[in-house]
Amino acid sequence: MMKVTNNQAGPRGLNTKAGPVLVDPGQTVDVEMEAAELKVAEATGWFSFNGKDSAKSDAFQGKEGGGAKSPAEVIALADGNFMAFKSEAKKLLGDATPDKKDDILAALEDLATQP
Repeated sequence: MMKVTNNQAGPRGLNTKAGPVLVDPGQTVDVEMEAAELKVAEATGWFSFNGKDSAKSDAFQGKEGGGAKSPAEVIALADGNFMAFKSEAKKLLGDATPDKKDDILAALEDLATQP
C-alpha cells in the first residue's frame, strides 16, 4: 500500500488494483497500483506519493513544456492511462479522434506514415 495525496484544486482519479478511486483536493488515500498506472499518475504531477511530490513529466507537458508529441510518442502511451493517451492523440488528430483505442492507434499509425 502507498499513501497518495491529491495536490490539486479539484478532484483527481487514480486507477488502482481495486478499481478507480476519486481523490478529493488535499485528500490522502491508501492504495495499491500496478506499475504502469503508478508511472502515469506520477507523470501528471497531481499527486504526492508517500509524502513526496511527483514532478510533471514530459508525458504530460509535451516537448519543451507544452509542444505536441509525435505520433510515435503518443502511440507509446497506449498501454498507460487511456484518457491521457486519448488526450494526447486528440492534439494530433483533432475532432476526428476516434473513440476506441484500436481506432486511435490506426489513425496515429496512418499519421506517422504520411510524408
